[in-house]
Amino acid sequence: MIPASSSRRHRVVRRLGAVLLVCGLFVALAAVAAPAQPAGELVDVVEVEGIIDQTISDYLVERIEHAEADGAEAVVVSLDTPGGLGVSMDRIVDAITTSSVPVAVWVGPSGARAASAGMYIAYASHVLAMAPATTMGAAAPVDLGGGDLDAEVRNTAEGQLLALAEMHGRDVDFARRAVRDGAVVAIGEVDSLPADARLPAGIEPGDVTIVSSGDLGSMPVADLVAESLPDLLTALDGRDVRLMAADGTPTTATIAIDQASANVRFNNLGLVRRVLHTVASPTLAYLLLIAGALALLFEIFQPGFGVSGVTGIVLIGLALYGVSVLPVNWLALGLIVLGLVLLAADLAIAGLGPLTGGGTIALTVGSFLLFSGSHALRLPPWLIGAVVLFNLFFFVVIMTTVLRAQGTQPMLGAEGLEGTVGVVRSVLNPEGRIFVNGALWRGRVPEDAGRVKAGTRVRVLGVDEHMTLQVEIVGTDEDADDQAPVG
Repeated sequence: MIPASSSRRHRVVRRLGAVLLVCGLFVALAAVAAPAQPAGELVDVVEVEGIIDQTISDYLVERIEHAEADGAEAVVVSLDTPGGLGVSMDRIVDAITTSSVPVAVWVGPSGARAASAGMYIAYASHVLAMAPATTMGAAAPVDLGGGDLDAEVRNTAEGQLLALAEMHGRDVDFARRAVRDGAVVAIGEVDSLPADARLPAGIEPGDVTIVSSGDLGSMPVADLVAESLPDLLTALDGRDVRLMAADGTPTTATIAIDQASANVRFNNLGLVRRVLHTVASPTLAYLLLIAGALALLFEIFQPGFGVSGVTGIVLIGLALYGVSVLPVNWLALGLIVLGLVLLAADLAIAGLGPLTGGGTIALTVGSFLLFSGSHALRLPPWLIGAVVLFNLFFFVVIMTTVLRAQGTQPMLGAEGLEGTVGVVRSVLNPEGRIFVNGALWRGRVPEDAGRVKAGTRVRVLGVDEHMTLQVEIVGTDEDADDQAPVG
C-alpha cells in the first residue's frame, strides 16, 4: 500500500508539472505569434532641448551607443538649443562622427534654433534637416567665465567647424562667417523675419540670411528642409550617407526606412535626468540657491530643526548640482553667500544698518557676475532686481516680525511652561516636537525613556538655554486636549 502522504505529494508534483507545461506552451505560442522586428527598420528619435550640458551629452551619447548595439537604421536628433558647454558639445560631436549608425539632426519644429554649440552638433550629423522658420549659426566660441578668448581658441573652433562642413559637403563659407562674425541663417520662404524671432543675443532680424529650400543647392547650409519628423523619415529613405569605419576610413551606407513597417522608438530623458537637466538652467539654479538659503536661514532662527531646514538643504543641494555643471564665477557665488550672511547677521543683532547695506550690495554684484559670460547663460536684470528686493523684504520685514513675535515667547520661560501638560506631535528620540499652550516647541525626554510616539502626553519639567523643553511622560491618551498647568 502507498502511504497517503506520498500519494498527495505525487499529485502535487503532477499538477505543478502540468501548470509549468501550460505556461511553457503559452510562452512558445507568444514567441511564434509575435513576428521578429527587422533590425534594419529600427529608428531612434532623441529629443534635445535647452542648454547642452553634461546631462544632455551623457544622454545623447548613451542613445547613440544603444542604437548601435540594437542595429538601428538611423538615429534622429530633434534639436532646439541656444548653445552650451564646449566639453559636452565635443563629446556629442565625437559620438556622432564615429557612430556606425547614421545620425540625422532635425532642427525643429518651427521656431527651433541651433545656435553656438548647437551648430557644431548639427554640422557633425550625417544628415542635417531644418524645419521652416528655424535658425542656425552664431557659432563664435565664447568664454563662459566672461573673459576674452585668444586667437588660438577661435582658430581651433573655426577649424573644427570647417572640417565638419567639408566632411559632409556643407557651406564652408557660412561656417567660417558663423564663427568669425556670428552669422545666422533662417529657413523660410519669406523676405524677412518677424521682430519676435528667437535669435542669439546681439543679432537683429535684418542681420539674418534667409535661405529657402530651393536655395540649398547654391548655399548648402543644410541638406534638406522637413516640416515634421514623418517628412524627415520619408526623405531619409534611400539616402546615401558617409560614415566612418572602425579603422577610421570613410565608408558609404544607404538608409532604408519603410514608414509602414518601421519601428520608431521615441526616447526621453527620464525623471532623474530631466530634473538634473532642469536644475542646470542658470535661472533655476540661481533661484533654487536663493530659496534654499532663505529656508535654511529661517530655520536657524527657529527653535529646533524642522521642515524648512530640510527643504533648504534639498534646494541648496539641487542648486549646487546646477552650478557644478555650469560655468559659474565662483567669486560671484562667494559674494552671494557673503551677502546673505551679512543680511542674516544684521538681523541677528537687530541692527538693520551697515551690514544690511553691505549684504545687499554683495548680493546684487554677485548675482550679476554669477553667469557673466555667454548671453545664453546670463541672468536677466529684472530677475536679479526682483530677487534682491525680495531678500530685503524677507530679512527686514518678515524675519523681523517673526523674531519680535518669538521674543515674547521666551519670556514665559520656566515660570509659564513648567508643569504644563502637552502632546507629542513628532516622535521624541530623544528630541522631537511637542504641542504646548497652543504652540509647537522642541522637546526632549531623558535618554532612558526610549522612543516616545506621537500622541503621548508629557509634562514640562523645565526649559534649557536652547529653548528646548525638558519633559517626562504622563500618558498616551491621544485625544487629550487638556493642557492646563498641573499642580
